[in-house]
Amino acid sequence: MSAKITQRRRQLDNKRSSSINNENTNGNLNVVAAAAAARRRNQHRHFPLTNRSRFEYLFKNIMKKKFPITIPSYLITIIIGILIIFFSYRIIITIIHYRNQYEYTNIPVKLPKLININDTTPKLSPQRFWGTYRSNLYFGIKHRSARSLSGGLMWFDYNKLQQSNDRFLRHWCDQNDHLKYGWTYHDGETFGIEQIYDDNLHLNVQWLKQINGEHGGDWTTRINVTPQSQNRTIPISLFFYFHHDLPWIDEISSISDESPDLITIRGQTNELDGFTIKIKLNTQTNQIITRTLTDIFQLDKIHENLLTKLTTNSYEQPYILLIDQSFKDFEHNTFFIQLTLKQPLVNEIFSFDIIYQSDSSNNERQQDLTGYYFNEEINRLQKQFDERFENIFQLKTKQNMDIKKIHFAKSILSNLIGGISYFTGKSLVAKQNQKIPDEYWTTSLYTAVPSRSFFPRGFLWDEGFHNLLIARWNKNITMEILSHWFDMLNDNGWIPREVILGDEARARVPNEFIVQYTNNANPPTFFLTIEYLLKTNSNNHLFNLSFIQRLEKWYQWYNHTQYGSQPLTYRWRGRNSSSIYELNPKTLTSGLDDYPRASHPTDLERHLDLRCWMTLASTIIGKLYTIINNNEQTNKYLNYAQLLLNNEQLDQLHWSEQYGMYADYGLHTDYVQLQRVPIGKPNPQQPQQPQPTHLIRQVIRQSDLNLKYVKHFGYVSLFPLMIRILNPQSSKLEKILNDLQNPNLLWTQYGLRSLAQTSSLYGIRNTEHDPPYWRGAIWINMNYMILSALQHYAKTPGPYSDKARQIYGQLRTNLITNMFRVYEKTGHIWEQYDDKTGHGQGSHPFTGWSSLIVLIMSELYDE
Repeated sequence: MSAKITQRRRQLDNKRSSSINNENTNGNLNVVAAAAAARRRNQHRHFPLTNRSRFEYLFKNIMKKKFPITIPSYLITIIIGILIIFFSYRIIITIIHYRNQYEYTNIPVKLPKLININDTTPKLSPQRFWGTYRSNLYFGIKHRSARSLSGGLMWFDYNKLQQSNDRFLRHWCDQNDHLKYGWTYHDGETFGIEQIYDDNLHLNVQWLKQINGEHGGDWTTRINVTPQSQNRTIPISLFFYFHHDLPWIDEISSISDESPDLITIRGQTNELDGFTIKIKLNTQTNQIITRTLTDIFQLDKIHENLLTKLTTNSYEQPYILLIDQSFKDFEHNTFFIQLTLKQPLVNEIFSFDIIYQSDSSNNERQQDLTGYYFNEEINRLQKQFDERFENIFQLKTKQNMDIKKIHFAKSILSNLIGGISYFTGKSLVAKQNQKIPDEYWTTSLYTAVPSRSFFPRGFLWDEGFHNLLIARWNKNITMEILSHWFDMLNDNGWIPREVILGDEARARVPNEFIVQYTNNANPPTFFLTIEYLLKTNSNNHLFNLSFIQRLEKWYQWYNHTQYGSQPLTYRWRGRNSSSIYELNPKTLTSGLDDYPRASHPTDLERHLDLRCWMTLASTIIGKLYTIINNNEQTNKYLNYAQLLLNNEQLDQLHWSEQYGMYADYGLHTDYVQLQRVPIGKPNPQQPQQPQPTHLIRQVIRQSDLNLKYVKHFGYVSLFPLMIRILNPQSSKLEKILNDLQNPNLLWTQYGLRSLAQTSSLYGIRNTEHDPPYWRGAIWINMNYMILSALQHYAKTPGPYSDKARQIYGQLRTNLITNMFRVYEKTGHIWEQYDDKTGHGQGSHPFTGWSSLIVLIMSELYDE
C-alpha cells in the first residue's frame, strides 16, 4: 500500500516539473534572454579567495562607484591610513592598560644593584662579616652569608624548670620572660657587652672580634654567670650551640686529663673554609657536669629539637642533661655543649669562653683571644667607645646631664646598633585579592629591628628613623643598610613594608602578617636619613647614579599609586571601605594604624601626612640630581616640590577654617559607635543558652555623613610643621604653636600625645579586640620630628621664633625626664608612653625609633 502511494507522489512531482518547464518555454522571450545573460555573467565573476585580493577587489569596486562628489583616490588612502593608525593606537593603549592592571610582583627592578654578591664577603667587608646578627636571641651570632654558621646561647635554672614545663628554657627574646637585658656597649663592628638579668642569675656576655686572614678573622664570646638567689643553691644549665644548613663538623676532641678545661671542634664550610672552635673554662671547679651533642636540627626549631634530647641522669642527682649520642660527621649539622653548675655559689662568677679561629688567620695570630689578652682588648675598646661617643654627642656639655643619663644614652645607642641583623630568604608577596602569594626572589637584608623581643625583622618606615641615629655613629653602616633596602625594589618600584626572610624570622610572625601586599605603601622615611646625609657630607660622595635611580624609582611608585583625586593631593591605599567591625577603618599603610581618618574610606580622600612626605621626597630627589649635574631632572623635581611647598595651595586643600587646623578630607562623620548585636538567629532548641554577640559599627546620624574636613587634631595635623612647609611668617604657624601648649589637646608633662583629648576617638578602642594605639599614647619618633621642627623655627627669623624656642625647651626636658625615669624603674625603653602617667607601654625593650631620645638629649637633629 505504501509503495503505491510513493509511486503516485513521484508521478505528480514529474507532472509539476514538466508544467513549469513548459511555462518557461512558452513565456516572454525577453525574460528568458535576460536570465541567460545573467547566468553567463555569473559564470565569469570569480570572487577572490585570499584576504589581500579581497581587499584589492573591494577597493577597486569602491573606486568605480559613482558618488555625487568626486573623491580623489589619494584622499581615500589617507582616510584609511588614519583609521588604521587610530585603531592601532586604541589596541596599544588597551594592551598597556591591561599590563598595568596585571602587576608583576616578584621581578627585580632593571637597574644596577647597590650590593653585589661579593660586597658582604670577608675579603671586601671584613669589619662587618661576623656580627651579633641574630638579634632575636638573647645572644646570637652569625656571618653575612646566605648560608651561615650560626651560634646561640640558651640556659635555664632548675627553679624555672619546677615552675613551668614549657617556658623554662631561655633562647629567643620574649617579653613574657620578664627579663631585663640589653647591650651596654656595642660599636656595630668589633665588640659588644650585654647584661642579662634573670630571676636567679646575672649573665654578662662579652663579644670581641679581631680582623685578620681571608675569612673574617677570629672572635671570642665570654660568658660570665653570677648566681643571684639568696635563699638556696639552685642548679643552672647553660648551652651554647653552632648550626649550619649542611654538615660541617670534622672532628671533636674529648675532654682529657691533659686538658680538662678544653673542648676543640674542627669544622669546615664553603663560606669559611677551615676553622677551629675551642670551649675553654675560665673558672676551676668540680661542680660542673659537661655534656656535648651532635645531631641534625633545623635552626628555626632548634629550641624544640633540644628539648627532645634532654633526660634525667639518676634519682640521686636529678640533673637534666643531654643524652649520649654517637657523632656522625657526614650527617650532623649541629653541635651543642651543656655546662651544668650543680651547686653554684651566690655572687661567685662562673666563666667560660667560646673561641672561634679561622685557619686563614693562623699566620697572623700572635695568641688566642682569651685570658688576660681578651681583658686588655675589651677594656681598650670600651675606652675607645666612650671617647667616640662624647666626641659625637657631647652630652657632658649639656645641662642636667649626669653620669647616669650618659650611661643611659650609651646603652640606648648600643641596643639599636646591637639589634642590627642580617636575614636571607624569600618574602611572600601578593597583589590585592590574590589568594596564593608569590615568592620574591632570594635576597638578603642588613637592617636594624624595632624590637628584639616583638619585632625582630625589617620594618620599612621604622628604618628611616633608626638610621637618623645610626648615621651619626657610623654612616658607612647606614649606607649599607640603605643599599640593602633599595635592592629590594621590584620592577614597579615597590618595597615590602615588612621584610620577613628565612624560616627563623618567619617563625616569629603571625600568619596573617607574613604576606606583603604590593598596593600597600609606608611612609618614605629614608628621605629623612638622606636629608641628614646631604646636609652633613659636603662632598656627597655617598650617592652615585645607581643609588639615585633606585630612589627615584621608589618615589615614582608613590606618585603613580598613591595619588589623590585632585592635582597635588595624595591618598594612602589599603583602607577597608566595607569594614563593619572597625570604628574607624585602619590606615596601616600610613604607619599610624588606627589614627582617625575619614570615617568612610573613598577615592575622594585627601591625606595630609602623605602629601607632606611627598613634599620632602620631591625636594630630596631634586637635590640629589644636583650632585650629578643633571639640571633637567633637578628642575623637574624642585619645581614640583615648590608646588607642594606653596602654602596657599596647601591651605586650599587641607586647612579647615571651621576647625582652625590642618586636616585630612573625606566622607566623614563623628557620629559612629560600636554596638553589640547578636550573631545569627536564636536556637529554638536551646532557648536557655545565651546567644553569641559581637560589636559592629553603626552610624547614628546619617545626615551628618558627607564630604568634609576630618576633625581630629593630632600628629597628622602637625605634619606641615614637622616637614617645615609652613612659612615662618604664617599666622597658621602661630595657631599650631598655641595648640601645642594646650593641655586639653596634645600637651602633657611626659611629651606630646598622639591625639587630642577633645577628639571623639581619644582613647577609644577601634574594634572589640583592638585597644587604642595611636589615639593618645606618646610616640618618640613623632616627638623627635616636632622638636626638630621647633628648633628650626626657633633659629629662623620670624615673629614666632621665641615661642618656638620656649616650647622646644620644655618639651625636650619633659621627654628626657620621663624616659629616663621609666628606664631606671623598668630597665627598658618602650614602644610608647602613657599620656596620663608617663609609664612605658607596648612592646619592650623597644630600641628602634624610641632610641631617638639620644639625639634629643644631644640636640642633634638634621643640621
